[in-house]
Amino acid sequence: MNKKGLLILFLTGLMTMTLAQVPQRGGERPTFTIKGQLVNASDKQPVEFATVSVFATKDSSLVTGGLTDVEGRFEIPTRPGVFYIKIQFMGFLDVTIPDVRLNRNNQVYDAGEVEIKENETLLEEVVVQGERTQMELTLDKKVFNIGKDLSNLGGSATDILDNLPSVQVDVEGNVSLRGSENVRILIDGKPSGLVGLSSNDALRQLNGNLIESVEVITNPSARYDAEGLAGIINLVLKKDKNKGLNGSFQVNTGAPANHGGSVNMNLRRNWINFFTNVGVNYRRYNGSGFSEQEFYNSSPSSPSFTFRDRSHDRGGLSYSARFGSDIYFNDLNTLTLSFLYRYSDEENDTRLIYRDFYEPSGADSVSLRNDQEGEGDENLEYALNYTRNFKRKGQKFTADFQYQNNNEQERNDLVQSQGSNFNNQVPFLYQKAVNDEIEERYMLQADYIHPYAKDGRLELGTRYTDRLVGNDYLVTERNESADYVTDPRFSNEFEYEEDVLAIYGIVSNKFNKLSWQIGARYEQTKLITFQKTDTIRNEQNYGNLFPSAFLTYQLTETRAVQASYSRRISRPRGRRLNPFSSISDNRNFYVGNPNLQPEFTDSYELGYLLNLEKASFYGGVYYRYTEGVEQRLRTTDENGITFTRPYNVSIERSFGAEFNISQDLTDWYRVSGNANFFRSYVPGGSVSFGDEVLTYDEAEAVSLSTRVSNNFKFNNLFDAQLNVNYRAPRNTVQGKRLSVTSVDIGMSRDVLKNKGTLAFNVRDLFNTRKHRSETFNTNSFQYSEFQWRSTTATLSFTYRLNQKKQRNRDRGEGGEGDFEGGDF
Repeated sequence: MNKKGLLILFLTGLMTMTLAQVPQRGGERPTFTIKGQLVNASDKQPVEFATVSVFATKDSSLVTGGLTDVEGRFEIPTRPGVFYIKIQFMGFLDVTIPDVRLNRNNQVYDAGEVEIKENETLLEEVVVQGERTQMELTLDKKVFNIGKDLSNLGGSATDILDNLPSVQVDVEGNVSLRGSENVRILIDGKPSGLVGLSSNDALRQLNGNLIESVEVITNPSARYDAEGLAGIINLVLKKDKNKGLNGSFQVNTGAPANHGGSVNMNLRRNWINFFTNVGVNYRRYNGSGFSEQEFYNSSPSSPSFTFRDRSHDRGGLSYSARFGSDIYFNDLNTLTLSFLYRYSDEENDTRLIYRDFYEPSGADSVSLRNDQEGEGDENLEYALNYTRNFKRKGQKFTADFQYQNNNEQERNDLVQSQGSNFNNQVPFLYQKAVNDEIEERYMLQADYIHPYAKDGRLELGTRYTDRLVGNDYLVTERNESADYVTDPRFSNEFEYEEDVLAIYGIVSNKFNKLSWQIGARYEQTKLITFQKTDTIRNEQNYGNLFPSAFLTYQLTETRAVQASYSRRISRPRGRRLNPFSSISDNRNFYVGNPNLQPEFTDSYELGYLLNLEKASFYGGVYYRYTEGVEQRLRTTDENGITFTRPYNVSIERSFGAEFNISQDLTDWYRVSGNANFFRSYVPGGSVSFGDEVLTYDEAEAVSLSTRVSNNFKFNNLFDAQLNVNYRAPRNTVQGKRLSVTSVDIGMSRDVLKNKGTLAFNVRDLFNTRKHRSETFNTNSFQYSEFQWRSTTATLSFTYRLNQKKQRNRDRGEGGEGDFEGGDF
């Protein structure tokens, strides 16, 4: 925001506060108000930030005015008299309400529900200039509209998330929000087969062209699952309900290999709506990294220094298809059926090189390990939704059923050789690994919303989820007879079952400018792990209450503050509980911990939101207190083998401040930025696993992540974008993650009378998106650097059939907030 805008905002606020303190003479003067709610005539959805002007009838002079809020409501104080109201919004026909009379006997004029119609002729002319912004800010969440970020075109879901403010993706694909990996990822508000058994790999394979927007919810209400300490990231898929046949087609190509396409289609005929999303992609990418490790007090038979180089060539074919229909029995009853299928087939080659140096002998050795992996992943999902609306506005009942069946299979052939240098390598170890993993998940859910009084609302709901995961891991090793025999050290059969029954209730209301919401969610959890190989069975049963509270005060039509609180949980599951490890790297093993307990966090947030015609600003501070914090600790044995295992170490206190700003500086230049500063503290201590006792130092992490996006419009020639990302260093309990800086660029041009768009982007322009870290433990130090993928360039073409570019009014599917009637 420029200095002039800040000055005007400051003076306006100062005058408002000053006038509010002026005592009124002659007792309390009567107030006169004009109010109502603006909705789109075609779909009855609220129209936000429309201009409402009040004119005097006698001379058409402007008396006062305001903007509609996020629910389309307006409430404008004025003086007595005879007026007419004019409501205006880009892309819509003006609405005029005549003969509005206010006097002592009629102090409030309620226009009720006002319908505004789209101006189809005008939209054809201005739709390109009326695209919705890349980032939309509300108090309970941030909505990022993917189509506007040119650097995301042709990318995967992981690419999209890694480009969002306050969201980070590490070298293993783990997603974190505000510095915490305990984040829940949903598809259209629910767990989905698109995320798969391994959300890291599934997100890399999910075609980003299928995603409409991403909602980042840092302090969810009781309506949402309590899972995810840092909050929820909800991927909203593309879906339309406009009448007739409409949709979009996209093809892309890139280097390294990134070739694919997607189709999003919708057909609406009276009482039925068909929709589909289909995407196919072939990707291959190269990555590399290295580490330098020094061992303290090593024995003569163990290396003093080890240098490790890693390179990989990964990728293959993946595709997904989603089909569904909305059946409108009448204006009040709708049934939605959908089916989702996703499949991927990858060939991954990984090469590890170890150089070991021994002191004081001065001897050295070189070891090579090649891993050829075939990976197949198949996911099926069936969903059924029934929605019952009532004649009373805002009253609604929904019921959902969802079934998922996911299968993942990995086949590895590993060969390891050793020698004093690269030229005299002798193969000595041949291994094969087969990993079969299946998942079945059932979900039943019901929600009911009952309005009361003028602005009050009561919500009740329940959800039951049953999830069963089976993992069969078989490792064989070639013996002297060239036969492959089972290796019992790694072979393992593991089952995990999770049952969660939840009920929740929410009460909310509004008094003048103050809105409040109080809710509570109770979840009864049953976890069972069964280690079939060693016949070890563990069971956990616990019930927990998760309260939440929100308080919002609307300072003006464009300014509001909110305080919120919620309690969250992170349950250990899957790989984190399985005590067996893979053999992809026989010097670095990740081993699960069957004794892990859930983490609990209490989250507090205070935020300020400002929405102006050409600018928006959000500033907030947050605090999280977490019990049973899970940390991955490393140990290195006398042979230089490193083991990483998760532990519940202690508590964690996290404090942060986040700022988002977007400003149209000129008609051709818009800038938006985000900065997230946070500090976390974990006290030092020790943990034990069997006979092993591990100590760890206190960790005070102070870090910063920022993103600045510059958007340019060069007349009618093309649009361009320049993004700069920076993540500051961060301390951990055993070391430090070093800083990362990267730059993305993109440009696009509309063609074919604005029915098509050509776009080109380069991610990581200077090839600097590398993850670097330092790790200390009792007998070693390690510096590592890794890059999952190098610089990429992508060219894409999008064609729209009977479909316009989306406008600022469009809120997306399922994107409503805690005070706006949304439900998940």
